[in-house]
Amino acid sequence: MRKYDSNHSSQPVLGYRPQAADTSIEADIFLFNRLRQLSEAQRVQMVATHNRGVRKLCLTGIKWRHPNTPIEEIRLLFAHAVLAEKFHSDFQPTGIDETMWIQDSIAKACELHQLFESINMLYYVSGGVASSIHGEARSTRDLDLVIQVQSNQIDLLVQTLSASGFYCPTGTVEDLKLGRGKILNIIHTETIANADLIVMENKPFAVSQMSRRKLLDIPSISNFWIASPEDTILQKLLWGSQRKSEKQWRDVLGILKLQNDTLDDNYLTEWASRLEIPDLLAQARIEAGEGRGDCG
Repeated sequence: MRKYDSNHSSQPVLGYRPQAADTSIEADIFLFNRLRQLSEAQRVQMVATHNRGVRKLCLTGIKWRHPNTPIEEIRLLFAHAVLAEKFHSDFQPTGIDETMWIQDSIAKACELHQLFESINMLYYVSGGVASSIHGEARSTRDLDLVIQVQSNQIDLLVQTLSASGFYCPTGTVEDLKLGRGKILNIIHTETIANADLIVMENKPFAVSQMSRRKLLDIPSISNFWIASPEDTILQKLLWGSQRKSEKQWRDVLGILKLQNDTLDDNYLTEWASRLEIPDLLAQARIEAGEGRGDCG
C-alpha cells in the first residue's frame, strides 16, 4: 500500500478528501503533518481540553440565557443539555460546584478504569474518544466503553458504580440481566458526565478487539485501556455501513491520515474481508491519501 509522503504535503493527491468541505487538500495534509509531530500525551491532552471547552461553552450559554437563576436550576438545565435524550426523569444530580461539571471524558475514563480494575472486569474505551486520540480530535457527548461482563456479574458492577456516585437506570439493569439489552448508560451524579457501557459480544471480531486493546500509560494522567487504531477503524466502518454516518467516515479518515505509517495493514485487510467491508476500507484508504496521482 502506498502512503502519502509527508515531505511533499503541498502536492495534490489523487482521491484525497479533506476533513471539512471548506478546507483545502494542502491545508488538510499540513494539519495532519503537524498532528503527527505531537506525542501521544499531547494528543490526549488536546482531546481533554477540547472536551472541557465544549462543556464550559454550553454552561456559559445556559447561564447567559438564564441570569440570576438559582444554581440548582442551572444544574438541571445543564444536565438536560449535555445528556439530551439520555436524561432520565428519576436522575438526581448533586453538588453545586460548577467546576465539577466541566470534567472531560479522559478524566472519566481514568476514574472508570480504577473501578473496573477493582472488580477484575475487562474493558476498553471505544467510539469518539478512541478515534479522537488515534486521529482527529472532536467533541463527543458520550464516553463509550466495551465491557466483558456476564449476567451474574451485573449486580457487582452496578454496586461498584453506584458506590462511586454513578446513576444506573433500574430498568436497563434488569434488561441486561435478562439478556434483553446490550448497553448500560451511566451518569455521574456530581459531574453529570455520562458513559455507555457496551456489553461485549461473543463473536470473533469482538474477541479480537478485546485482545488487542492498548493500555494508555501517560505519566500526566491515570491509565486506561483503549481500542487499537485498527479496530477503531474497522468498527467505525461497520457502524458507518449500517447508518451511512458522515461522522464515522470522518473519524476513519482522521485515523488513517494520522497513523498512516504505523497501522497493521495486514490486520486491516484481513478483517475488512471477514467483516465484508473491503470496498469501504479501500475507499477510505484512497480518501486518506494512501495513493498519489496527478490531480491536474
